[in-house]
Amino acid sequence: MQGSGGPLGTDVNESGSTMPGRHNTHSRPPTKPGVYLLKDRNGKVIYVGKARNLRNRLRAYTGGAETPDPKVQVLRSKLAGFDCIVAGSETEALVLESNLIKEHRPRYNVKLKDDKRYPFIKVTLADEYPRAFVTRVVRQDGSGYFGPYTDARAMRRTLRLIRQVFPIRQCTTFKRRPRPCLNHQIGRCLGPCVGAVSKEEYDRIVRELTLFLDGRAGDVVALLAEQMSSAVDGLRFEEAAFLRDRIGDIEKIGRRQRVLTANQVDRDVVAIARHEGYAVASVVRVRGGKLIACENCPLELGPRTSDDEVMDTFLKQFYSLSRGALPGEILLDSDPPDREAIEKWLGEGASRVRISAPSRGEKRLLVDFARDNAHQALKRAFESRRVPASVIELGEALGMKRPPRLISGIDISSISGAHAVGTVVTFRDGRPDRALYRKYRIRTVVQGRDDYGSIGEVVSRHLRRVVKEERELPDLLLIDGGKGQLSAAATALRGTGARGVTLVGLAKREEEVFVRGRATPLPLAPDSRAKKLLVRVRNEVHRFSIAYHRSLREREARRSLLDGIPGVGPSRKEALLRKFGSVRSITERPPEEIAEVPGIGIATARKIKEALRQAESGDGPAA
Repeated sequence: MQGSGGPLGTDVNESGSTMPGRHNTHSRPPTKPGVYLLKDRNGKVIYVGKARNLRNRLRAYTGGAETPDPKVQVLRSKLAGFDCIVAGSETEALVLESNLIKEHRPRYNVKLKDDKRYPFIKVTLADEYPRAFVTRVVRQDGSGYFGPYTDARAMRRTLRLIRQVFPIRQCTTFKRRPRPCLNHQIGRCLGPCVGAVSKEEYDRIVRELTLFLDGRAGDVVALLAEQMSSAVDGLRFEEAAFLRDRIGDIEKIGRRQRVLTANQVDRDVVAIARHEGYAVASVVRVRGGKLIACENCPLELGPRTSDDEVMDTFLKQFYSLSRGALPGEILLDSDPPDREAIEKWLGEGASRVRISAPSRGEKRLLVDFARDNAHQALKRAFESRRVPASVIELGEALGMKRPPRLISGIDISSISGAHAVGTVVTFRDGRPDRALYRKYRIRTVVQGRDDYGSIGEVVSRHLRRVVKEERELPDLLLIDGGKGQLSAAATALRGTGARGVTLVGLAKREEEVFVRGRATPLPLAPDSRAKKLLVRVRNEVHRFSIAYHRSLREREARRSLLDGIPGVGPSRKEALLRKFGSVRSITERPPEEIAEVPGIGIATARKIKEALRQAESGDGPAA
């Protein structure tokens, strides 16, 4: 069995030097460290592994000798070819293996679920006046990244706390201003934009913030206590009082943190709980002897994956994501096969990271604590994975590979083409998730009614936004409309970069369900749970769209060119806008048609036309 050629990685030529390219098809695997990709008969990568000696490792899969390892037996039965990528060292192979698992997501590898979507707290250290905010995109841009946080709610609580205790700027773009913003006035920003703080003082606050995010609250308190003492000695009592209050706030946070050990050490404790093809890894972060965070990471397991491989792969993937300061020690409930290579990789460019699996004493108690947390998280995960019967039935009816747990619905609302808006609602496991509702004012359709163009715009803008922010894409996108609206949505979808989204249209008249690529409506019984779920999503997005459109009309009714016209009060103005949709539409109507509005006579209609004509031509004020 031979490897296949390709353009990725490095290869070994006859003289032993390296050159670009995968392993040569007609030569034996080299005896160097590297990564191998096992493929099935369709050329799909089914497993990615790392080896100190590629030739020796691949013999396990290509040789004829009996093996007691059930996973190797399965892979042998599926294997039709392989690729080898030679690396410069075992550490380099480790990093490459992690990257290739993320790229190919092979069936038989352990995978950290949705690893690209975990949020970080980013501190823009490269800016003149840094700020802190949430991001899901990590770049090599000189910023400090703290995370990843698998509990987004806990992360946002941390960010709110940061903004109370460390008053750095929150504005997206920094620029000099003549007047301070509201955040400065309420004490949530030091006001660098108005020169209310020196660069040195601001940088000091940012340094304290980064120490705090690294779990070193004690170091921050020590720095503040020293500054407070200096302020008292200099008779700067107002400054000293401010520092005293900040110390109190930080100490209050510290008192909430559980003390796990008397040793003032920084360490991570990792344990894994698994059941069937699902697992949860719990990472307990201990800084200065105190528990500052506990991250629970769901894992997808390949068939017949050993416990050692689960731990080994999780460490590589999790710490390849992390951008914060690493601890000096990582405690595990099992020793990974690649422990030495992982230690060397984590210690590059920093102090040495020691990995161990303690069997007794205080460290073993910490591991037991992490394991208990992992089992509780696994139990909660299984309870939350229960998919409603309506969602399962809908997925089966649409021929989807998995149930559509995340369903988004899109609707357009307008009156005579005026104030056209689009809205998006999202259901998670059959229930509304209002945090994911979105509103859009139509930009491309400037006048007249164009549902197709409006739907295309909303689909494009919404999915591009989801992809850019690396949020979770909907499994199913429901369009309020028939074949024409569905076709417009499909055209817009192709340019968004969104993959794996199923498109469905629900026509209003007969409640017919249209699926992209199917000429006739999908035969769903009216009383089926799948049909009822689609109708519920459609009704909710329709309600949300009408409510948004009404709020825009009311806003214009309160402030428009109709204000100040004699004989046109609030009630008549509302009646006019309800009838014609916008002031522009009124200007295009004859007085006789305007006079048909209840409460508007022909004389008042002529006054309205004249006032709007003057406003449009600039001859005089109309409001």
